[in-house]
Amino acid sequence: RNGLARLRDKDGLSLVMLPEERWGALRAIASGIANLFAIEHALVISQCERPDIYEYGDWTWLRVFDEEDLREFVGEMHETLMVAAREESLDLVEETLYRWRTTAGALADPLRQSILLGTPGDEDFVAVERPA
Repeated sequence: RNGLARLRDKDGLSLVMLPEERWGALRAIASGIANLFAIEHALVISQCERPDIYEYGDWTWLRVFDEEDLREFVGEMHETLMVAAREESLDLVEETLYRWRTTAGALADPLRQSILLGTPGDEDFVAVERPA
């Protein structure tokens, strides 16, 4: 139940059976690696500042990030996918993607983006009186 089972046919065909959850995790990790390689190829190999939309793979929501953020994402996902592949678990991948997707959602809104990335001025600060 925790490992795998190998079935061999008389003609040498070998089939491997493993728990469906483990197979699903390995398949999703492989997909994540393919998405990551496409983005990394665009940033590193092609030396472009912003990948074309198709180069984001399943992660098109990354298009709101600038080059520096994309490079940070690539580095973090390298570590995340390495751990996930070794543990054969999607937990860390899902958590990491959730955090980046939430940030991307905030940056997609112009008002939120101006608040998050803007420089505060003196008018943004007011004196507060002690409550009565």
